[in-house]
Amino acid sequence: MPKTLIIDDDVDFEGDIRAYFGGDAGSDGTTFVFAHNQDEALKLMNELEDIDIAAVTIDNTNIGGLGIFKKLKDKRLRVPRIALTKTRDLKAIRTAMNQGAVDFLTKPIAMDDLLATLGKVYADCEDRRKAWRTEAQLSALRREMDLAGNIQKRILPDAFPKSDDLEVYAQTTPAQEMGGDFYDFFDLEDDSIAVVVADVSGKGVPAAFYMAVVRTLFRAAAPMTNGPAECLDEVNRLLIEHNIPGMFVTAFYGILNTKTWKFTFANGGHLPPYLVREHGEIKAVESGGGVVLGFKHDIPYQEDTIEFAKGDALFIYTDGLTEAFDTDRNQFSEERLIDCLLENRSLSAHALTNNVFAFVSGHTDGAAQSDDITSFVIRRF
Repeated sequence: MPKTLIIDDDVDFEGDIRAYFGGDAGSDGTTFVFAHNQDEALKLMNELEDIDIAAVTIDNTNIGGLGIFKKLKDKRLRVPRIALTKTRDLKAIRTAMNQGAVDFLTKPIAMDDLLATLGKVYADCEDRRKAWRTEAQLSALRREMDLAGNIQKRILPDAFPKSDDLEVYAQTTPAQEMGGDFYDFFDLEDDSIAVVVADVSGKGVPAAFYMAVVRTLFRAAAPMTNGPAECLDEVNRLLIEHNIPGMFVTAFYGILNTKTWKFTFANGGHLPPYLVREHGEIKAVESGGGVVLGFKHDIPYQEDTIEFAKGDALFIYTDGLTEAFDTDRNQFSEERLIDCLLENRSLSAHALTNNVFAFVSGHTDGAAQSDDITSFVIRRF
């Protein structure tokens, strides 16, 4: 059973663990070591060779969250990491998941929940270690990942609607072989097109599987619900029923009526898209806001409508685009995105998307991609 390093200054939490297990170890072999600040944590991580899991508070700036592992010198601690938090600060949780956390726990933490999470994470870790013991297994895993990545690409639409007065185009680039970003569009009744752009927490295989689930749920719920807000609520309800812990997704969902050019939308914690007018005006579409999907809450989703004039384009994207880093860790930023959109505002949806990705690529200039990048453009001619 695992040996877990708890990096947290919460004496009550440590006391609960010791009281539950009768000390530093349980009868099942589960053991704990505690660090109450950054210095203690770094000392233990440098000295101990048998740590299996690390659980780190992300609420205390003195500890530094998961960034503490970057402060290790001459050593890399290759263990799964669990984020501990006192609140459901979704931005902080999302950052932790993107930094490599495999799960998170929200205080107050029941000891049986702690034990179950540690057991699951440890079992997953042991399974991976067994799968990686031989070069043959690694090669087979690589081939399977490549195949899965190709399958995921085929899931996303690659034939885009285009007519005399409408063009739609999207592009996505995962940070790894598989990603958690996705876009989708499909026909509804009354000459309407449903549009979805979403961003699953984390990267890689777990995010990719969750992405496939979310996409399927949107396609199932959209025809059965009355508008985007109700659709987001239904998809969230279904995700909760699936009970996939530690995963959530931001989503922007809209319905475009191609006769009236009214676009009705709702936003589940996603970045506001930009409405780009051909004459040069650009504004963030910040209405229709709501909470991310994947956990239970009592906050209703909001809905709003905009109308496309001739020449208008709507640019929907994921945060991997504006947060793309160059080699000096400078982000591409919303300011650069806005400049790029203004400069290319008269182009087709296809050309606009390609040019934005080219600007991002020029900015990163060979730096490793840290997050999935997706954009989706709707343009009326």
